[in-house]
This record gives sequence, structure tokens and C-alpha cells, in this order.
Amino acid sequence: MLFGSAAPRKHAISRLVGYFVQHCLLEDKTEFEEPLIRYRAAMDPSATVLLKALKKLVYRRVIRSPAVQHLEFKGQQMVVAVFEAFASEPEAFLPRGTFALFEREGGDMRVICDHIAGMTDSYLLKTYERLFSPRMGSVFDHL
Repeated sequence: MLFGSAAPRKHAISRLVGYFVQHCLLEDKTEFEEPLIRYRAAMDPSATVLLKALKKLVYRRVIRSPAVQHLEFKGQQMVVAVFEAFASEPEAFLPRGTFALFEREGGDMRVICDHIAGMTDSYLLKTYERLFSPRMGSVFDHL
């Protein structure tokens, strides 16, 4: 049911979520007095075994699937290409505020890394296309 059409998949996920919620436990760590750290949500050991098996299955069937791996590879290439462009001409390519921070930090490449890490997927794609696609981008695009 998890790998079929939408309705059965939604039903299966709903049942699994319900199962895991019903098998949550509250642990009392008596060595702590502060309630925020004394009480901890945990899961019944039998549910933990099922959760680990599901994670392993999803990893093998979804995350390691060729379709997802192609997207991951493409995303990695885009991140590297945008980083290299920004690093080659930081003043020309970084937003003004980010470039000011870059200068204050003595040209630390970590500033560029952090800027790219903070991008959403769609913003990274737009930036990549603006930099590398001949028909994309305009001087009127908001950076």
C-alpha cells in the first residue's frame, strides 16, 4: 500500500502514524528536576523495531532509487557550480548584504557556504539558471 496509488498510500500512512502515536511512552528521567528535561517522549520497543524497518525500506526503495539519485546528483552539481561562481567574483555575484558580511569576515568562504545553504531549492534553481542558462535571467529580476 505504501508504494501504490495515492488513496491506499494515504490510508497506510495514516494507519502507521496512528500506530506510532499509540505506542509512544512518557519517560521520567528522575535524575533531572526541571520538567523540560525530566520528561521525554519515547517509543515502545516493538514500535521502534517497526520504525527502523520502515526507515530501512524507504532508504532502499526511495532514497537510493535511480530517480532520486539523479535529482540528488543534479542538485549537488548546481550547488557546486553556484558556489564556484560566487567564490570567483564575490562582489559581482553575492547580494550586497552577504558581500558586506563576506568582507567583514575577511573573505571567509564559509559566508558563501552559509548563503547557499540558506537557499531554498527554488531559489538555488533560479540562481543557477540566471548564472548559467543563456535564455534565463533579466536585469529586472529581484535578487
